[in-house]
Amino acid sequence: MDVCIVGGGIAGLTLAYCLSEKGNHVTIVEKSPSIRTEGYMIDFFGAGYDVVEKLGMIDDLRRIHYPIESLAFLKPNGSEKYRISYQSLRELLNQRHFNFMRGDLETVLYEKVREQATFRFGASPEQIEQDAEKAHVSLSDGTRLTCDLVVGADGMRSKVRALSCKEEQEPIRYMGYYTAAYIIEDPAFLEKIDKNFYTYSEPNRQVSVYPIRGNKVATFFLYRYPKQQGHVEKEKALEQLNEYFGHMNWIVQDLLEAGKEAKDFYFDEVSQVELPKWRNEKVTFVGDSCQCISLLAGQGASLAMAGAYTLAKSLEEYPDNLEAALADYERSLHPDIVKLQKSARRFASFFLPSSWWGILVRDGLTRVSVWPGVRKVVNFSTVRLPK
Repeated sequence: MDVCIVGGGIAGLTLAYCLSEKGNHVTIVEKSPSIRTEGYMIDFFGAGYDVVEKLGMIDDLRRIHYPIESLAFLKPNGSEKYRISYQSLRELLNQRHFNFMRGDLETVLYEKVREQATFRFGASPEQIEQDAEKAHVSLSDGTRLTCDLVVGADGMRSKVRALSCKEEQEPIRYMGYYTAAYIIEDPAFLEKIDKNFYTYSEPNRQVSVYPIRGNKVATFFLYRYPKQQGHVEKEKALEQLNEYFGHMNWIVQDLLEAGKEAKDFYFDEVSQVELPKWRNEKVTFVGDSCQCISLLAGQGASLAMAGAYTLAKSLEEYPDNLEAALADYERSLHPDIVKLQKSARRFASFFLPSSWWGILVRDGLTRVSVWPGVRKVVNFSTVRLPK
């Protein structure tokens, strides 16, 4: 089978690896000139961890895993409120958990598939046409691809989705938050945070900072914002961060100042994608283009890999019937994603409370969740993989 995957992120790379391992010819179309490295540290667990085991990649993820000593939560004056050991958090997930930068996972997946798949960097789809036999993708570089299947793995604002599902209403649900993340390369910051993950919260805003490899420090800002803004340039994003976080104590002022020099600057809205139907004849979707539950749910990378693995298994199960394969893929995963999206919307106000009372309640529940008698009943919902 000839497959065109649009999007060279976690979902697209995982799918390319699964399909190419079974002898399919895969072309990945990625609008960026290379694999992207920007992003933030992610908790990796659940169905994605199961996929990694099935693909024999545990050692690869163990290599990029970045353990921290503890999670420390700060008071408004910057002094420590309480901390939770990192090991106790891993025990919540039976040690089936990794921490690493999102870009590191993409790099690992790219190295796995770079010799097996064909990459078309710096290009994006301009038109998708289908006939009885094939799908035809016209690219921005003037070339044209003919394939058996087109997969939109190009994220929340999927170009493939826009081209192939024109009759659908806007599937992006804005959740009312914006986030920013960037890496500070000044080693002096390490002296201020040791080997801990620090979080400083006020109503409707929160900033986290943590150490990463190479004597660098990573930041993560999250705040409530009343409306979607569309594309925001870095200069305007920094102004907004200063507006919302400029009054904070501790080292927040230094973090904001360092953002001006940050090379990998990430800034985006927090939203979900609610797509009623995941397929249109010879076109389907995977990852955030159809199953985005938002970064607040903490499973984006894991679900991206789970979705890609499930799609690959459905195509393997029905090698001569594309319609049946895509229907099986959607039937296997879509109901679980709907449930996770509802759960994520409920969890959002807990993750980022709108009042000091809410922060107090969140902190209390977070602290008791790792107690030996309590963590046995803590449940992290995820999706089911095909048997």
